[in-house]
Amino acid sequence: MIPGTLRYILPLIAILSLGCSDSPQPGFVEWYNNQGFTFENGGDNFAKVHTHETKSANLTIDTIFRSMQGPLNIKEVTFKEDAEELVWLVGYETSISDALTRDRLPDAFMCHNNLNIQVKSKFPWMVRTQGTSTRLFTLTEGQTTLRFPNGFGIPIPADQPMRMVSQVLNHNDPDVDLQVTHDVQIHYLNQRELAAPLVPLYQQAVFILRQESGPAGDHGLPTSCAEHYHKNKGKRTEQEGHTCEMQYDDENFNPYADKFGRSFTSHWTIPIGKETLTTNVTRLMNLQFDTRVHYIGVHMHPFAHSLELRDVTTDSSLFTAYVQNSKEVIGIEHIDHYSSEEGFEVFKDHQYEIVSTYNCTDSINTHTAMALMLLYFRDK
Repeated sequence: MIPGTLRYILPLIAILSLGCSDSPQPGFVEWYNNQGFTFENGGDNFAKVHTHETKSANLTIDTIFRSMQGPLNIKEVTFKEDAEELVWLVGYETSISDALTRDRLPDAFMCHNNLNIQVKSKFPWMVRTQGTSTRLFTLTEGQTTLRFPNGFGIPIPADQPMRMVSQVLNHNDPDVDLQVTHDVQIHYLNQRELAAPLVPLYQQAVFILRQESGPAGDHGLPTSCAEHYHKNKGKRTEQEGHTCEMQYDDENFNPYADKFGRSFTSHWTIPIGKETLTTNVTRLMNLQFDTRVHYIGVHMHPFAHSLELRDVTTDSSLFTAYVQNSKEVIGIEHIDHYSSEEGFEVFKDHQYEIVSTYNCTDSINTHTAMALMLLYFRDK
């Protein structure tokens, strides 16, 4: 267990810190095409779906733990396949169990479960996912199962370890005394068993950034641009001899601060009543080419209402996830996700934003919020 403040902030750093790195490695598609893989059976892909099962260490729930405050466990996970095997991740599931009786417990005890690539520099291809954690999956109360559309997957070498982060939650029962585990199933296909190629995906997270200090305006927006930038819905607008657009340091991009003196957080205290926040996520998406989105997972906290992804350039809504909160206790029963073989297009030269809405009705306790979309892009 990580004590005190470190226990509280570590999940945020792991989820959200971004960085850029130059790599001489080829992209996955180039690497894959050079391997000479064959598909002797041809036709549709009916390869066997394998399942790797694992669980966290025992975690104690003996008091109220609000979102991101409960005990957590970090565990290395490796596949039991030949080292040279290429595996395709196609699904991920997690549940909470009593460590003693092995009975399944309510999802209300689950804060989140993350699966991350441990060292992406050891891959034979360039991993496009940015961030120190190199996230593969995040599951949470309200979405405990993920399955990609048929024919899609995330490739990973079987000999590369992954890091699983499991954290517990308890909003409602101060008298509870439990030892619990996160029980996880990783679903995958083996390359050698494929009858046809899969479509490769990679994940990139985008999230709401709430301003804490500094001049008004979005992250990276020159202070002289703030007013007329918002009047024109984020479109590049000529005024007073300059073009208003986000300005980022590509080599040292930090989503939590910009060069104009602003600071931001991705984990904030929500006020009583309705709160709507908007964040330009173009730089977070980090699109290197035009592509398609085929799956979206969402992470939010209790009292969330919705999270929307918008194309600012075309002034259009791409996807809105709605959240179903429990009516009896504090918690989430369901979070919408997006899954489609066809997908929808996203463009390298467009601007994008996400819009979160919370409505906190608890006037007694203090609650925090996050609003995160995990976008799964078709790789090229």
